[in-house]
Amino acid sequence: GNEGNEIRGELSYQVWKTGRRQEDVEWAPISNLRHNEAYVMKLVHNFDEKQKAFASGVDTRPINETEVRQHLEDFGIDHDLAVSKIKGFSGGQKSRVVLAAAMWNRPHLIALDEPTNYLDKETINALVRALKAFKGAVLTISHNTKFVSDVSNEKWELTGGTCTMLGREDRP
Repeated sequence: GNEGNEIRGELSYQVWKTGRRQEDVEWAPISNLRHNEAYVMKLVHNFDEKQKAFASGVDTRPINETEVRQHLEDFGIDHDLAVSKIKGFSGGQKSRVVLAAAMWNRPHLIALDEPTNYLDKETINALVRALKAFKGAVLTISHNTKFVSDVSNEKWELTGGTCTMLGREDRP
């Protein structure tokens, strides 16, 4: 992990030993922590993972049944389906779950490479609705011209190593 403090070029972590006063907190280089019991490195790893999660915005969206249900419904996954086992889903339904999961943290940018391949019409329509409602940027590479037309307001073409803007359409 890399969420500690860097002191003299080495990653260090704040250490507060049980039974000591809060003023006795010290910074310990990662090299010193590696010589402790295995559980210490597990604590360091868990701390790093939590920091990464917070940095990704995991704490910006409440995790409750109403929020999750609404998010899944935005992708065409109704309540009955949402409480079912994924192994019983169709390929299109599984794709919708993957897309819903990818967009849960409300990313700023979504990059999609041929997103309509292997999707049924219902799932493509759900994806179009979700991308239209998405507030961030979407980079899509697709041969499906209808899909591209439905979701994009700028079209760029990459041919022979040259990238050219083909047009821009202002949308509300």
